[in-house]
Amino acid sequence: MPKSIDKKYTDPVGKSVPRIDGKGMVTGQAKYVYDIGFANMLVGKMIRSPHPHAKILSIDTSKAEALPGVRAVITAKDTDKIKFGSNEHFFPHTIDQMALESEKVRYIGDEIGAVAAVDEETALEALKLIDIKYKILPAVFDVQEAMKPNAPQIHESLNNIAVILPVNFGNPDRTLKEADYVREDTFYTPAAHHACMEPHVCVGQWELFSNKVTLWASSQAPFKCREALAKTFKMDLNNIRVIKMSVGGGFGSKLEMLPMDFSACLLSKKSGGLPVKITYSREEEFIASRRKHGIIYKIKSGVKKDGTLVAITGEVIADGGAYCSYGPTVLAAAIMRIFMVYQIKHFRITGYRVYTNTPISGAMRGFGGVQAGFAIESHMDLLAKGINMDPVEFRLKNITTPNMTTINQMKISSNGLRECIEKATAAAEWNKKRGQQKSLCRGIGIGIAADVMGSKMYKSHESAGSIVKVEEDCSVYFFTGAADTGQGSNTALSQIAAQELGVSYDRIKCTSGDTETTPFDTGSFASRVTFISGNATILAARDAKNQILEIVAKEHNLNRDDLDIKAEEVINTKNNTTLMNFEKAVELCFSFNYGKQIMGRGSYNPNTTPIDFRTGEGNVSGSYGFEAQIAEVEVNKETGEVKILKLYDAHDIGKAINPQSVEGQIEGSLAMGIGYTFMENLQFKQGHVANANFAHYRLPRSIGIPPMESILIETNDPHGPFGAKGMGEASLLPTSAAIANAIEDAVGIRLKELPFTPDKVLKALHSINKK
Repeated sequence: MPKSIDKKYTDPVGKSVPRIDGKGMVTGQAKYVYDIGFANMLVGKMIRSPHPHAKILSIDTSKAEALPGVRAVITAKDTDKIKFGSNEHFFPHTIDQMALESEKVRYIGDEIGAVAAVDEETALEALKLIDIKYKILPAVFDVQEAMKPNAPQIHESLNNIAVILPVNFGNPDRTLKEADYVREDTFYTPAAHHACMEPHVCVGQWELFSNKVTLWASSQAPFKCREALAKTFKMDLNNIRVIKMSVGGGFGSKLEMLPMDFSACLLSKKSGGLPVKITYSREEEFIASRRKHGIIYKIKSGVKKDGTLVAITGEVIADGGAYCSYGPTVLAAAIMRIFMVYQIKHFRITGYRVYTNTPISGAMRGFGGVQAGFAIESHMDLLAKGINMDPVEFRLKNITTPNMTTINQMKISSNGLRECIEKATAAAEWNKKRGQQKSLCRGIGIGIAADVMGSKMYKSHESAGSIVKVEEDCSVYFFTGAADTGQGSNTALSQIAAQELGVSYDRIKCTSGDTETTPFDTGSFASRVTFISGNATILAARDAKNQILEIVAKEHNLNRDDLDIKAEEVINTKNNTTLMNFEKAVELCFSFNYGKQIMGRGSYNPNTTPIDFRTGEGNVSGSYGFEAQIAEVEVNKETGEVKILKLYDAHDIGKAINPQSVEGQIEGSLAMGIGYTFMENLQFKQGHVANANFAHYRLPRSIGIPPMESILIETNDPHGPFGAKGMGEASLLPTSAAIANAIEDAVGIRLKELPFTPDKVLKALHSINKK
């Protein structure tokens, strides 16, 4: 039998049980890709372009290949020259990147080839010996310059516009003319970086005898990575295995196959099947992984005197860098998230995702919602101010409600947004503080947001699978394809499995993120795992439980529907009696008379519809999460420094599967929001990343984080596992706006460009003092 079961871990849903991987992390025993070591393992390094835009005329690798210790050198001539990307299903024309570029490079750091050697020193020396001749081409680095007709052409797209996304409903032009108050604002948000503690690292091995590829990766989406490898290698999926190890942070940066993953595997093949490890340096992480889109967000809205929001128009320009990556999804999310939050019938915003000769923009926590959240929620405060209405009252007048369908056909079931606003403002004493602390240079501001629980924007389905296997010793093995990247999904899903099966949480042994041994799962992004993978887990545990109860019912000549397993006991729900404990039930299943193997399976695909990009309509998520955030600040008029006194975050999470993990996700998002508001700005100089290290790319540290209060709103979503929704990203979306709104309340200045540096604050203060 397994170790003694702790009864306090029965009925684990709603309890802050210990992380399933917690001890491994704090003791240093958790295995990351960097920890992997094999006999004769080689070190790989990427060959990168030193130019932002150039034609490749020739590549001579002969000197590098002759260097003692070099085992393989690869370039595009060793590949099938197949392009890959991340929005192939809906935007096939955006599949624009090769694993190794063959004709042209489009940013400093673009991958041209790779080397594998016996050690790092030899690999680095080999890079110096590779002779590449280029024809330098004109480059463009500014997104607005790139859209001009005479700008250098980076791909084949007209005016370097990779994607144009018009979203139109109603008649906004006519309705704006009927509004009592109209205003227009432009907001600027910079590029930023994920800055994960663990840089990208992978180990690839190509078994020559079986022609099978295995990649050990730090990945948020191992099954998506497998698909890209299969495509670029022209192989069947069943010949490629991707194993996700422990992940030291992802935030969207590890959602895609990168050229390093492809190269590690191909280098292994060319070196006779030896495993090859490629690890990014911190500088490579900044220049050659992915980054947040810098966005210019123009918005014009009209309101009635009573606060009714009647129409919105605008334009979104996103700097995509050299290749498309997740750009179409980011652009769509930046435009359409507003429909989850506000009831609006007349709307027109057109988005442009534009190529520049800078590092690639991709997915980053919030998928465009952070940039949009800053613009929209700042703009909403200004609209309220224009009609002399309290910002909270204005929002309550216009927000979405439970059980409604939005103008673009999003079907909202549970919706705790009103309660979030009311609870957050009550906790922060909004009515007492708003506009009453100017003598102290203190202010209070609000921002609200909503987020999806998955997003059917990547392929024809978004299903997840789970398997629950009960062994003879009563241990429970749980298999999920979901990728725990540090957010605690293995723990939450194990809690769900234990709750539905009716056993203690400490019986569960979780295996996740292995494309050969676990069921399919799209990956960890868009706050989807708890909702989608959680539902698959319930179904698998329920299937396993049914198999056990069928045997018990047969043995005791009872009706299966009258039986259940609760808190380690098999009970008769008809008369509320206990028949036996869980261990006796499992013993019966494996007995001579039955010999029943207990293996439960579950598959869940949310009842959603993809966005029709011709109309802007689509219900992309099975449920939606909501939140309200309050910031209290104090501004130093002499130095321009802004101090956050406290942040309040009320989050509609449906049901808190693990309250401590929920609070950790909220606090982590708030910390990230603070960084983007005051510090983070990935800067470029003629295509070079000017601050590609932690000495010059500033991030918040734990020592400077302000007090935070998390308020969990449980709406018990009818579609969620035990009523739960996904969460985490939504808390990041309104932070910058809440702070900006608080700064205006404190000292009367409106900041429209992130980050809020002391210089910008002082400049704004000087500007209003001159008036």
